[in-house]
Amino acid sequence: MTEHLPPDPALELVAQSLTHYAECHGDPYDAVYAALYASDHAYEGLFVLDTDEGLRRNMMRTTLEIITTYLTDRTAAANSIIGARMSHIPYGIDDDFDVFFNITRDVICSGCRDIWTPAHGAAWSTMLSDFKAARL
Repeated sequence: MTEHLPPDPALELVAQSLTHYAECHGDPYDAVYAALYASDHAYEGLFVLDTDEGLRRNMMRTTLEIITTYLTDRTAAANSIIGARMSHIPYGIDDDFDVFFNITRDVICSGCRDIWTPAHGAAWSTMLSDFKAARL
C-alpha cells in the first residue's frame, strides 16, 4: 500500500529548490560529481569501468527520482532507497551510502542561494534523515 500524503509546505520547499536549480543551472550531474570527488578522491576510483558515464548518470537520475518520489509517496521512496542500498553493498558502499544525497542537497543549496531559506534547509534535512532511516 502506498502512502500518499497531503501537500506539505516543507516538501514544497524541496520541490521549489529542485525546480529553481533546474531552471537556473540545468542538470546537477557535473556539479554533484565534482563535489563527490572533491569530498573523497577514492569515490572516483569506484567508477573506473564506467567509461561512458552510464552508471553515474543512472545514479544521478535515480537520486533525483527518489527525491521527487518522496515528495508524494514516502513509502515508495523508502523502498527505492532500500533497494539502492542493497545494490551498493558489493561495492563496499554501506556506511557512506547517504553521502551522495547529502552532496546533492549541498549542490542544490549552492545553486539556489538567491531563494534558499532556513526553512529550505530544514525541509531537506528532514527528508535526508528519513532517507538515512530507510533500511531493512
